[in-house]
Amino acid sequence: MAKTERPGSKLVKCMNHDPETSKWGQYAPDGGCDETMYIDEKSDRGLCFRCTSRSVTNMNDYGSHNDLTEDDYSN
Repeated sequence: MAKTERPGSKLVKCMNHDPETSKWGQYAPDGGCDETMYIDEKSDRGLCFRCTSRSVTNMNDYGSHNDLTEDDYSN
């Protein structure tokens, strides 16, 4: 899926790119998250869908999510 910018949005890194400073760092993959996403221009940061999924399923010891596909997150 191609990412396209929408008016009123900005591209940011997942806040788990630096797990040491992230509120949700315990759910970051090994080495930090490399996802980017578009968020509202009035927001400062965001958590990607993969890290969000890991936080709600308490998957904090799952290794890197770079090995996963989007199918791993759909039920």
